[in-house]
Amino acid sequence: ERNAGGRWRLQWRSGSRWQIDNTFAVSVLRQGGYPYAYVGEEIKVDGQSVIRPGEISYNDPSSYRRTLLSDGLTVRYEGERFTLASITSYQYSDDEMILDQDFLPLSYFTLRQARTEHTLTEDIVIRKRGKGNYRWLFGAFGFYRHGVMDAPVRFKQYGIDELILKHINQVNPDYVDVWDDDNFMLGSTFRMPTLGAALYHESEYRTGRWRFTAGLRFDYEHATLRYRNFTDTGCKTYRTDEEGNHELVATTPIKIDTRGTLRDLFTELLPKVTVTYSFDENRNLYLSVAKGYKAGGFNTQMFSDVLQQQIMKEYFHVGTQYDIRKVVGYDPEYSWNYEVGGHFSCLEGAIRGDFALFWIDCRDQQLTVFPEGDITGRIMTNAGKAHSAGIEVSVAYSPVERLTLNAAYGYTNAKFLEFNNGKEDYSGRFVPYAPQNTIFAAANYLIPAQFGPLRYISTGLSTQGIGKIYWNEDNSTAQNLYFKLDASVKLICNKFSVDLWAKNIPATQYSTFYFVSIQHEFLQRGKPVQFGATLRVNI
Repeated sequence: ERNAGGRWRLQWRSGSRWQIDNTFAVSVLRQGGYPYAYVGEEIKVDGQSVIRPGEISYNDPSSYRRTLLSDGLTVRYEGERFTLASITSYQYSDDEMILDQDFLPLSYFTLRQARTEHTLTEDIVIRKRGKGNYRWLFGAFGFYRHGVMDAPVRFKQYGIDELILKHINQVNPDYVDVWDDDNFMLGSTFRMPTLGAALYHESEYRTGRWRFTAGLRFDYEHATLRYRNFTDTGCKTYRTDEEGNHELVATTPIKIDTRGTLRDLFTELLPKVTVTYSFDENRNLYLSVAKGYKAGGFNTQMFSDVLQQQIMKEYFHVGTQYDIRKVVGYDPEYSWNYEVGGHFSCLEGAIRGDFALFWIDCRDQQLTVFPEGDITGRIMTNAGKAHSAGIEVSVAYSPVERLTLNAAYGYTNAKFLEFNNGKEDYSGRFVPYAPQNTIFAAANYLIPAQFGPLRYISTGLSTQGIGKIYWNEDNSTAQNLYFKLDASVKLICNKFSVDLWAKNIPATQYSTFYFVSIQHEFLQRGKPVQFGATLRVNI
């Protein structure tokens, strides 16, 4: 991985009324292939072992590059009775991903996905100033995002034989189909303009130790997907006689160029109510109830499989052709979020912390699933009903001067209440990708030093634990709880600092992601032990 970036910030003040703040940033990223390890039984071809469980092995190059430009402008006016803020942002991204999409040392297919995207947002907020028990704010938000993507999948010889010809030739053994080329392209291009807007209001009333807050937000989003699927290839059909000779009986040119447009409109009202009781400035209890919402949209990852099935159905009458809207579109997700928590402090501030208990009722939860069959894409679906309940606690303690101890723990129980995909009922199973436990502990000690330009030496030790994480909806694959240990020594001088650090010192082996491609399962390995140094210079 090679990563470079820069940021430039300008601030302007005019007396006590106007403030202007602008930040421009640019970053460039270049990465090699992906650490996707095969999961399953050993694969053999012609009696020879191709790949074994736990191995990372594929025969075509994989890489990723990205360039990001962003600019954020904030203009703030401080009036006597109100403040007015305008936050404008623009982001441009240009990335390209190249994949050996089967992630095996076999010539199935490759993917090149190149995408450019422009995003413009505007947020205007007006707040009441001054003393008084009642405060309010009004806001308006809008965004426009336009993306263009080119995502051709190139089928190679082994993929043509196993995923297309194998199924076609099984229909009638007296005929043999042979592809004209040893590879061909399934082309897909997309234009994805999306615009949205929101109006929101929040009122706050204080009386004694109590604070009551109520808010309402109206969301609007319009999503469009313009697509083109195309290919130009061909196939020849031979008849086999009793002596095993092949006679050419048909030549089938395959030319497909399909275009279409999908649109969806989403609107929602989102209320929120919070009640807070304060014992003092550092200690309080609160109760919050809010409605959550994620708009629906379109998933482009299934289009190459749609085109493959279209070829087999239209030209060879094999298989089933996909309904594009059903496999590409997905609906909004809704939730009601309940939270009780507080902040506490004792021993004159030596111990500080906060805690929260939460319960989330989710309906039509958006979920990534991997359909059965010899496909490479993944479908976004809506999973009926689910709930998520848990607790989060964090504590900071300073027993002596310059020593700080931190600890945090979170537990989440996320399960499907109702989820039946038509083939299997997953009700009662754990929701994929949701860690059940998150654990963090750290100790930092600051040592004064007077040696040349050196002023302080900061030492730190921390550990992080995550898991168990279920990777699929039937809970057959999971990452158990694992721990990493990090350490650092930081030399702090007047104008610069040097941080020497080590991450995952025990070289813990763990997985961070799971997916399925052509019925083969893969896990992405986590990063091994790392050592490094960070130099910061203040000009």
